[in-house]
Amino acid sequence: MEDFGIIIACYDQDYHYAKGCCGSIRYFLGDVPICLIIDGEFSAPELEKVYGVKVINHLNVKNRILRERSFGWGLTKMVAFWESPWKNFLFLDADTIVWGDILKYANFKDFDVIVDRPLYKDSFAEFSQFFFKPQEIEKHFPKFDWQKHFGEYFCTGTFFAKRDIFNLDEYIYMLDFVKENPNIFWLGEQGFLNLMIFRDADVGKLRLGQSSFQVIVPKFTTNELKNRFSVAKNGLLVQGDDACVIHWAGPKPTLYNSQVYSEPMNFCRRKCMQEVQGITGLPAEALLKLEDINRNLSIYQKKLVRKLRKAMKLSVKTGVNY
Repeated sequence: MEDFGIIIACYDQDYHYAKGCCGSIRYFLGDVPICLIIDGEFSAPELEKVYGVKVINHLNVKNRILRERSFGWGLTKMVAFWESPWKNFLFLDADTIVWGDILKYANFKDFDVIVDRPLYKDSFAEFSQFFFKPQEIEKHFPKFDWQKHFGEYFCTGTFFAKRDIFNLDEYIYMLDFVKENPNIFWLGEQGFLNLMIFRDADVGKLRLGQSSFQVIVPKFTTNELKNRFSVAKNGLLVQGDDACVIHWAGPKPTLYNSQVYSEPMNFCRRKCMQEVQGITGLPAEALLKLEDINRNLSIYQKKLVRKLRKAMKLSVKTGVNY
């Protein structure tokens, strides 16, 4: 495919998943170019050397606004719309893998952006939690008919897009709006990116395509996932021409959590470790489990720090000593 690559956004706590995502790309799609947009200043030298991965981070983003305002949870992926190394790209969250020939959905001839068409329909309460408060959208964006697209709004963990389909000023306006109205949109960029895409499509600013190609893991039972995404010792067993992006949006896949069906991601993480670091067998299992443990410890540590800060603020207000 001409002038095309795959972009993955990550930070230090999901970088180990991003490596699994890269492993899945190499397994199913061969040498398709890959770029990591990293929130942080750590590097990925082994992925760069073995997989030829490009890296975008705070140090080499060209646009000052993006460098200063578009890194962090839910914003890092937005950099891709202006600084993608390729005219056409597939975006993936770090906690995803590709399954089968996902590029069959990449119709850039007819569309500027191609998003997932959900096979499930959220309740009104779920929609208000996952995307935005409808009454506030009606107030602040009265020309946008949000109800017209109810049932079409998508999880932004994956999408196909062309570079520069949005005006940067439009994005800056949205960043300012979100800062001034922090309780309208939820889950990082998900709500306002959906708004930008569907609003611009409605007025003819971009050509929108929709296909069902994202599997949100928490929406399915473990048995359903096992039956569709079978993993053998030496390979991933794709049924027919099945192709999708598997997204662990919710509880994350680990080698030791039996509550989440994680074998497809585990296989891809092992594959990446073997190809990039040359490590297999028990040493690989130990290192992979250590990555999972370190992530969980980091999350618990941050939660503890937040609780302590909250307690200290309460102590100052009430005069109670802790």
